[in-house]
Amino acid sequence: KHVDEVKAYWNNPRKNEQAVVAVAASIKEFGFQNPIIVDSDFTIIAGHTRLEAAKQLQLDKVPCLIADNLTP
Repeated sequence: KHVDEVKAYWNNPRKNEQAVVAVAASIKEFGFQNPIIVDSDFTIIAGHTRLEAAKQLQLDKVPCLIADNLTP
């Protein structure tokens, strides 16, 4: 999915901006080994740091796994 189409969850409990550089380095070396998990609206369930790392690496697209079996 294009990085601009993936949305951060407004109530993300994690505040780990300091990890973005390390995650970006890992993605650069090993590629995406763990997709970003999103709901059917492409709101992130898990993977906020991976998205920020992808943006830092100026990637256009990120792998996403759509969890479409969730209840409200």
